[in-house]
Amino acid sequence: MSDNDAIIAQNTRVFAMERLEDGEFLEWALALRYDQLAERAALKDLLEFRVADVAEPYRQAWVYLLEYWDDSTTDGAYDRLLLKRELKSGASPSQMIKLITEAVRPRIKVESGQKYEAFGRKRAKHPKTVGDIFWVSIDGAERLTPEEIGLADINDRDFLFELATALNAVLLAGLNQARRIGMIASDADSTVWLVHRVYFVPAGQFAEGGGEPDRYSKGFAPTTKLLYAVFERLGEIDRPAALRVMAVWDADRWKLYKRLWAAAARDEAVVSGTEVGRFLASLDDTEFWWTDAFPEFAELRAVRWSSLPDDVIAPIERRLVNGEPIARLKKRMGKDNAKRAVARRSVTELQRIKAGGGHLSIPTEAWLAKTLLQHPREGDVASVTEGFNPGVRTLIDDRSGDPTFGDVPSAKLVDELARHLSDEGWESKSRAASDFIGRNPDLILDLLAEAPKSLAREKVWQAFGYGFRPSDLNVTIDTASPEDKELIPVALKACIEIARLDEATIENALQGLTSWMSNWDRLLSGEDDLIRAWLALWPTAAKKTNQSAEKNVPLRDRSYSSAVGNLVSAFMRACPSFKKDTKPLADPPWRDALAGIEQTKGEAKLQAQYQLLSSFNYYWAADEAWSRVNLLEPLISAAGASIELWHGFVHSRFLPPKNVLEELGPHMIAAAAGNELLDEARGSLSQRVVFSTIIDTRDGQKLTIPSHLTQQMLRIGGDPVRTRALDAMKNYLKNDEAEPKDAGERFGLVKKLFQEIWPKELTLSSPILSDAFADFPAAAGENYAEAAELILPYLTPFQCWSLWDYGILDRSADERTITGIESAKDAGALLSILDKTVSAEDAAIIPNGLDKALKHIASKSPRLESDIRFQRLLTLSRR
Repeated sequence: MSDNDAIIAQNTRVFAMERLEDGEFLEWALALRYDQLAERAALKDLLEFRVADVAEPYRQAWVYLLEYWDDSTTDGAYDRLLLKRELKSGASPSQMIKLITEAVRPRIKVESGQKYEAFGRKRAKHPKTVGDIFWVSIDGAERLTPEEIGLADINDRDFLFELATALNAVLLAGLNQARRIGMIASDADSTVWLVHRVYFVPAGQFAEGGGEPDRYSKGFAPTTKLLYAVFERLGEIDRPAALRVMAVWDADRWKLYKRLWAAAARDEAVVSGTEVGRFLASLDDTEFWWTDAFPEFAELRAVRWSSLPDDVIAPIERRLVNGEPIARLKKRMGKDNAKRAVARRSVTELQRIKAGGGHLSIPTEAWLAKTLLQHPREGDVASVTEGFNPGVRTLIDDRSGDPTFGDVPSAKLVDELARHLSDEGWESKSRAASDFIGRNPDLILDLLAEAPKSLAREKVWQAFGYGFRPSDLNVTIDTASPEDKELIPVALKACIEIARLDEATIENALQGLTSWMSNWDRLLSGEDDLIRAWLALWPTAAKKTNQSAEKNVPLRDRSYSSAVGNLVSAFMRACPSFKKDTKPLADPPWRDALAGIEQTKGEAKLQAQYQLLSSFNYYWAADEAWSRVNLLEPLISAAGASIELWHGFVHSRFLPPKNVLEELGPHMIAAAAGNELLDEARGSLSQRVVFSTIIDTRDGQKLTIPSHLTQQMLRIGGDPVRTRALDAMKNYLKNDEAEPKDAGERFGLVKKLFQEIWPKELTLSSPILSDAFADFPAAAGENYAEAAELILPYLTPFQCWSLWDYGILDRSADERTITGIESAKDAGALLSILDKTVSAEDAAIIPNGLDKALKHIASKSPRLESDIRFQRLLTLSRR
């Protein structure tokens, strides 16, 4: 831990000491980001000694939060990417199993208790349960399919058995975790609704417009489905081994295991008819009838019907004919509707049995025929899985019955359209009216121009703003389709009409009109009429934005969702490109737009500045005086609510001009080194500072930002600042287009810079920084060994999963070839780096391919095989 982190940790401990039973403090702790290691470590240390003294429910809330922190450090997307790489490069079986189980493992998720309020539940002022403090659930990564891990091609019986055992272990751990947090209780088990089917549904069973039912499910679905797939594959190779896996499924305790057992029991070779009969006879009413929650039970009943003993078939038939107990349904549906629902469900399940090849007794067939006459179906059940939950589907909306407006007289059309436009939702009539407006913009504009002021006219203007848009919002006049180009004259006509609108219409149709501006800005780029319309909307947009600002929402979100945000985005995209010796914003109406922004106050001005700063160089070149007053000076003086202006500035693609950077540099340093900005923004500022220094050094100029300020930024800015500074150096080293073209000269510049500005305190080392350093020598290319000497003092062990972290795998090959280590000196440097970054602790992560790296080192420098560091790493690689 660095000195700065130690100070943060100490302050956090002092601050937390008397607040462990404070709900607001727990919310604050929940909001700590994964990279706020000092704060999290301080709370963990404090709770290790104090948790027993904390009263319930706060104690349990802290336990869940710490467990969530431990789990949330895993990056599912990174694990998936790493898994694919390791599969491709031939990773060790144990490493593969670890990566697969981590990718699908259910894990606890803790969210703000405010989520309960969204469902209408008021939280107790004095918490009595964890639910009054946090929303606790089980989450997990996205699914991992058999195809993604190449399951069909795996023939290693031992690997499959170990993988099935490991998946079973993480599923069981997740179920126990779900029981502890209340997702599973004696009278309720919400996990049954979180997994639509415990096996991967074949494509032939997909519902219309759908796909695999659990393709978007997280939590238990990924683990459960992959476990079953591995079990099936193992059964194809070694059935007794698969049966041993199945034997440990705790079906008496957990519903998911019971469903897994039922899915496996579909195969007569796995479970006998007698066992299936006992199982089906033991089902309670919920399990027997609820096919949405227990589809595997209904499917098992259908596919194994013919193999069931006669003494089991008869009572199940009677149960199906008698129907689901009606008491529960009567309360919800009424007696008559409940009777009809019970009869229909019985018919469905009996027909499901017939679809599976089963035969019913004569009395049951007679009952079925009679009931079908009383409650006819559109068709017989065609398959044993018909009616099961299909998951998410995309369906084509049949709108043939929607109203049309072609026969409505022109004099009444605005009122008729307004009558169909709903303020409450996007129902069929409202959608039909909006579509008509979007398809007939020229007609609508003529009618609106002549219509008297009214609420109907305002509603149609609002709908016009939303409905009349180009087919592709991202094209310019040069790339637009012929159809969109034909609409440009109508869009310009709309600009003229918008510029004439009265204030009341603008106020009530503002959201639609500002949305329209942001839809047409690219195709109308450089058009004066667009800006005249913009000027008509701007005062009302600014007033509305100032009245409705949500200050608890980050500025970056506020500035892109408001009326002002839409207009500023439209203005920026519509600004004309530069031509030689011109000032594109010097003449009306562009100059008037700049004046309008300058005269704006409050939140609206702040949102406008935020967006405009992302294109600072354009506006500085277009109007330096205006940009100084409205962009540069507010950025320099940013504090409090306006500090987020820096987030807008870091979205700019280029360094500002040198004279601006001289003035802005010290403030960039202060913002990057402070703790008021997001780490992403602080890191981006750090990159700009370092890149500016590289350019000045390369060009032999005086440093725009003094080196002692840059060093101070790196010293106190923490890991986010230092890692992004390293990224700037590495990117420059790897950029073959950068000047100078000679890679050795570029490395010389970076080496000089590193030696001058990088803080010498070894206490600043950390696993995160070490991870960023690990591929720095590889970025230096032929100067690998020399680059390694620069960074070795700062290295410390980190979680290195693969040689990819060291940048030495050949990207252009199959990622199995080590590249860049060409000499004995390079080999020695790589050995030193591996020795410093691979821990010897029992729980340490051993990078996949370590044995390959050692073999490569030995091939370049055989004498290193006797090095004690080599021997230590070799031992670790054999774990």
